[in-house]
Amino acid sequence: MLSEGERSHFNEWGYLRVTGAFSAADAAAMRAVVWQALERQGIRRDDPSSWTNEFPAHLQSLKDDPAFEAIGTERTLGAIDDIVGRGRWRQPRDWGAYFILFPNPRPWTVPWSAWHLDHAYTSLLAPFDGLKVHSMFGDVAPRAGGMTIVAGSHRLVAQHFEAHPPRPGTRAAQLRAQLMQSSDYLRVLGTEGGGGESRIARFVDGIEVVDGVPVQVVELTANAGDVILIHPLVLHTRPTNAGTQPRFLLNKDLSLTSPAA
Repeated sequence: MLSEGERSHFNEWGYLRVTGAFSAADAAAMRAVVWQALERQGIRRDDPSSWTNEFPAHLQSLKDDPAFEAIGTERTLGAIDDIVGRGRWRQPRDWGAYFILFPNPRPWTVPWSAWHLDHAYTSLLAPFDGLKVHSMFGDVAPRAGGMTIVAGSHRLVAQHFEAHPPRPGTRAAQLRAQLMQSSDYLRVLGTEGGGGESRIARFVDGIEVVDGVPVQVVELTANAGDVILIHPLVLHTRPTNAGTQPRFLLNKDLSLTSPAA
């Protein structure tokens, strides 16, 4: 059962870290399954010189491995129930796509490219009709590959498109471009340049109020066994892993039914 503070955090910031949703031992078993598959691609656990593929693919055949069933604990399922409402979703057959991100020698900064949504830009803020579930089966330290989001942006996105409804048939790419030009904050966030510590100072180190909505760039760090729930309207992008170990993450986009009348 989530606390009122946890529910409020999700509503205000668009994400919630459910700590210890499944055990560290189960997370280690999941990593072992993935490493075994990676070895068949020539990516060896004990040989960082073989970690040349930053974002390895061809892992979806693992989704039926019983090791990953351990994600669906009472704590995981109960947290989803508390956020979206009991009966508005079904437990998925699997827990999604593998997002393995190996270290890259680039220095870490706030990404400027590819800020986007995986959901319809004009969706309702509430009741929302999707939920992103990140199952973290490896530790993720700061600047080591945590998914980068604009916390609070779900409210900003909903507010913008409510005030500026697009014409029917407008493409998602056009909506994204319109949104990213809607404020100085988003315009600078999505513009190359101004990197380094000054960019980190503006977007990560402080909270900025944009059109009345507090927002902040956040790395979704985690311990192995955490689950992170994310509102479908939260802006996000792929980060750089400037750490020393790969990031292990499963991403599931749940579809939700409308609440009962």
